[in-house]
Amino acid sequence: MAAATNPRIVANPQGDLTFVREAKRHANDRGVAPSELEHRLRERYAKARVVTGISDGHTERWYVYREGYWVTE
Repeated sequence: MAAATNPRIVANPQGDLTFVREAKRHANDRGVAPSELEHRLRERYAKARVVTGISDGHTERWYVYREGYWVTE
């Protein structure tokens, strides 16, 4: 999938502020695609996964999972 312009990032777990900041920082790099974001995050978080979706018909939402799936905190 091609890179989105300013995708909305939904990072999990939200309580891991370092992970959330890193995911948002990389996602805001111009031209980064979801697969590239996943690759970058896996350098530090081996199980990281990025899944794309559309939140309101216009804004792309990227779900970024540190553990590869949704976890409760």
